[in-house]
Amino acid sequence: MIEDLFFASAIHTITRRTSDAGENAARTSADVRRQGELMQCDVEKLFMLTEALWTILKDKHGYTDEELMGRVNEIDLRDGKLDGKVATEKVQPDCTHCGRKIIGKRPVCLYCGAEVARVDLPPFSR
Repeated sequence: MIEDLFFASAIHTITRRTSDAGENAARTSADVRRQGELMQCDVEKLFMLTEALWTILKDKHGYTDEELMGRVNEIDLRDGKLDGKVATEKVQPDCTHCGRKIIGKRPVCLYCGAEVARVDLPPFSR
């Protein structure tokens, strides 16, 4: 009798945990789907912005599509591969106080605690 109660309790616990795991997985899946949709909206906005800026440059300064494509290919080939990807070059500035490399995006130097000036990073650094 006691074994039956223990067994029933164990089955109930396993069933509840399985149900909770399923609900968590469904919630996570919905969150990922929403994040994907938001990223797609961001990509569309960036695409429109890029097209608008390029149109302004063409109209105001006379640049051509061929010049743009040449520059795109030049940037793409910085890593030696024409693969449609920007070479990821991590720029790690030195601390102006102690001279060591700044790690990550910390607001202060990990080694000496000095405030990190981020103005010296190239505009397209990642």
